[in-house]
Amino acid sequence: MAKSEDDRRLEMEVRAELKRNTFLRPWSIQVYADNGVITLVGSVDSELTRQTAEDMARLVVGVTGVNNELTLMAPESSARRDEDLVREVKEQIAADDTIEDPERFHVRASFGQVFISGVAESEEEHESVLQAAQRVPGVEAIEDRIEVRVPVIGS
Repeated sequence: MAKSEDDRRLEMEVRAELKRNTFLRPWSIQVYADNGVITLVGSVDSELTRQTAEDMARLVVGVTGVNNELTLMAPESSARRDEDLVREVKEQIAADDTIEDPERFHVRASFGQVFISGVAESEEEHESVLQAAQRVPGVEAIEDRIEVRVPVIGS
């Protein structure tokens, strides 16, 4: 059955509300609406974060209830997972033949969000780096901090 216009609007508004809260930003929280009832799905670091997300969803006009299915992630498991993500993203970048010098790119991760910085020699290389990161399972979001070097023509 197709989702109602109201449910689509509620999903967008709840997502926007959650993104506005810097406390919740690093978390990947999926939002689903069904007849005004919001369901929150994902993993967070604490009961406080879990409750904050629920409270913010309830503030959105039109929400009739919240089903909070957010689970608590053990701090050591998230740190280990981030280390694995960084390693795997770096391996993907190094394995890509279109990336001239993989060492020019720096990768870090926080709760599934990957931050990539460095200098790409071209827009194609820039895209290749981002695509390499997207191929890694477990990457929930990529923050692109890559600069693209613009060639100087003639002088």
